[in-house]
Amino acid sequence: MRITNGIMINNSLNNIRKNKTLSDKLNTQLATTKKIQRPSEDPIVAIRALRLRSTYNEIKQYLDKNIPDARSWMETTQEAIESINSVLTDITYYCNQGVNGYNTVDERNTLVTTLKQLRDQIYADGDANLVDRTIFTGYKTDSNLTFGEDEPNTKYSITQEFTSDNIKNTNRIQGLSIETLGDTSGARINNVQHHVINLAYKDIESVDKIMIGDVEYSFAAGNISQVSSTDNSAYNGIGTDNIVYVKDTGELLLSEQAFQLMTSGKSMTIDYKKTGFEQGDLRPEHYFTCTNETKGVEYQQADQPINYTINFGQTITINTQAQNVLPHDIARDLDEIIQSVVTAIDVQTKISTLEKRLETETDETAIRQINSMIEVLKLELSYAEDNMKNTFAGGITAYKNHQERLSIELSDIGARLIRLSLNEERLTTQKLNVEDLKSKNEEIEEEEVAVEWAAAQAVYDASLATSAKVVQKSLLDFL
Repeated sequence: MRITNGIMINNSLNNIRKNKTLSDKLNTQLATTKKIQRPSEDPIVAIRALRLRSTYNEIKQYLDKNIPDARSWMETTQEAIESINSVLTDITYYCNQGVNGYNTVDERNTLVTTLKQLRDQIYADGDANLVDRTIFTGYKTDSNLTFGEDEPNTKYSITQEFTSDNIKNTNRIQGLSIETLGDTSGARINNVQHHVINLAYKDIESVDKIMIGDVEYSFAAGNISQVSSTDNSAYNGIGTDNIVYVKDTGELLLSEQAFQLMTSGKSMTIDYKKTGFEQGDLRPEHYFTCTNETKGVEYQQADQPINYTINFGQTITINTQAQNVLPHDIARDLDEIIQSVVTAIDVQTKISTLEKRLETETDETAIRQINSMIEVLKLELSYAEDNMKNTFAGGITAYKNHQERLSIELSDIGARLIRLSLNEERLTTQKLNVEDLKSKNEEIEEEEVAVEWAAAQAVYDASLATSAKVVQKSLLDFL
């Protein structure tokens, strides 16, 4: 085969081009430290790189976003629960003191003020939030646990359920009025024990229906009645088969029949309406199946866990719901205690009022009537103080139970935080491993490529020099 000058030139140019391409490729690898610049250069490396990068990005999402956010949420929850527990500890302390102390009106007034402040603090901690997300309200993180201001026109229809555990045996005193002097020879101070269930709210607008098992109580059926706590006979008119609801206090007074039904294992469901809520009141949608009649919005009571993915195929619940740490009766229990102290204060005030009047009274008949009334009121005070001490004793038990519930939740959060930390450690190790695999798959060995580039550059320079000598020959050189 005849080798022409053109063939030699073309071969030289092809060799130059090939050597230049190899040199440029190696030079680009040195500059970028990457094996390939486009998938077509090595499809296997490209596919493996995509998979490793996807895995790496997921790990970074877990480590940089999901786990820190989950930890912040749970730590904020932990702090809020610890604060609530501290408040309950204070309440328990005052209950212990109240069993044997707080005898004067001033002491008891101070106690009432302190307990009201502690009551407000309980729900203030319930409104704890993280970056404007309320932590105890399930999916409704944009809503506070309590009303932030008075809403006198807001109306809810509420369905609330009770069991026998919610029944309290409470004494109510039908006391003596001192508005007018009179013969007290026939006066009787009634200290009656009732089976009481406290609704979540006071000042109930209406009760629509009460069901205990399959037994219905309603106004139409004539086995439910309404009274006000200010009525003289409010706590005396319970029939054998009816339920009395005290509108202003939100109490249900159970008849013996209703009490027996519930203690036999039946549960109670009550449908009622309430218009008007005060600042600090619980928002019903976080606790009950209810309807906001004002806005026309229905809420279904259901478990609302907020789950975060913290590792491949692993999720963790980050939130703790309000009913698990702040049941609606936690403040109602305190209201019972406060009311028992207020009742004792009221009786002491009546006695003090009569004693001051006695100091200036000159009419013998009036003096005898005042002394007689004071004696009756001392009996009333004795009942009131006994009831107060019993309420304090019950409060100790109730708030220790609340604290036990908080301890369980704190233990649960602690266990979840430990699990979170273990996953964080595993992911940190996985991240390092993936980074190593990613580096080996995508990145060059710089020393090795530098040597190859130097060799390729030398070959390229030699090809240029050789081609220069070949190309400069003319046809006469071959004749």
